[in-house]
Amino acid sequence: MLVDGEATDEKTRRDFYEIIQSESNRLGRLIDNILSISRIESGLVKVNKQPISLSVVMKDAIEVIAPQAKTKNISIEERVPPAFYQTLADRDMLYQALLNLMSNSVKYTPEGGRLIIETVVDESAKKVVAKITDNGVGIPAKDLPMLFGKFFRVESNNKMASGTGLGLSLVKHIVEGVHQGRVFVTSEEGKGSTFGFELPLV
Repeated sequence: MLVDGEATDEKTRRDFYEIIQSESNRLGRLIDNILSISRIESGLVKVNKQPISLSVVMKDAIEVIAPQAKTKNISIEERVPPAFYQTLADRDMLYQALLNLMSNSVKYTPEGGRLIIETVVDESAKKVVAKITDNGVGIPAKDLPMLFGKFFRVESNNKMASGTGLGLSLVKHIVEGVHQGRVFVTSEEGKGSTFGFELPLV
């Protein structure tokens, strides 16, 4: 319509430009996620595992997501203990997984909501756990088993935010495929969700 000259006023052209930008960004994220998952599945991804603190990576991700939460007046409560323990992980991949989970929680939490972001150390089980809890729209029980599958999106929540349906699949590949950890989710429709993962302690 822009090429054909059908958008005659600046407001209409601006609306079209924003649609083009939004869809281009969405396609870019889709391609990046597909490539990341493919590299992990094929074993071609370069993994640089080092002893690191999950708390440190968690705080870095919180700093990035905080402005996005602020635009929706969503409060963030941090429950991140000092970095006295370590897990063997690729920092960049772990950061990407955390950022994906936090971004999802912000997207599917209405204005004025809250996030609780925490790490829990279970020394007896030799695990460190990352958890992101929101009071957002929640997920129907029937959809929970499919959440981490490729291209799956919760139909009832599609109107609330756009997405590629690959973010959670990538998180699962990073946590379970690369780091031998475990992802998990609990949710109640209309009340909120908790997404997270656990990794072995060094």
